[in-house]
Amino acid sequence: MVKNTTVIILGISIAAIAIAITSFAIAIPILTIQHVNNQNTLQQNNTQHQYAGVKKEFYLFDSEIPGFNETEMGMPHDIFSMPVIAVYKNDKVVIHFFNIEEPGGDNHSFTIYDKPYNNINVVVHPRENKTITFVANTTGTFTYLCTFHQPTMRGLLIVQPHP
Repeated sequence: MVKNTTVIILGISIAAIAIAITSFAIAIPILTIQHVNNQNTLQQNNTQHQYAGVKKEFYLFDSEIPGFNETEMGMPHDIFSMPVIAVYKNDKVVIHFFNIEEPGGDNHSFTIYDKPYNNINVVVHPRENKTITFVANTTGTFTYLCTFHQPTMRGLLIVQPHP
């Protein structure tokens, strides 16, 4: 009888070990899958908060205020066709700036004096166009202007944090 009890206890022990090993073998892949899923969720959440930016293109022209008398007002009638350019931080900004004046007309510039964009100063002659490209890496409101036609030819670059 002692021998039978020992065999039964030994059998139950072996069965318990087999069940434990099987459970452990099944649990490891499940834990690994859960860990990978948690890592993916963490990476997705971090990616959502780290906006990489997109390319934003704008077409900008010189224009004039209709019926504006420069002599009477004592200032130029020139304005930018877009008084506001709005982008998100980290966007790649591409501005195609066209001077539509006739040959012999006025030069125009796209100039920003505010840091960190203060290295932007592009002069465009009549019937020419130039492309201005930069990454909007600092949030805020920055004035762009034509150095030849102040105070009327100016606009705002608005760089916002991505929502």
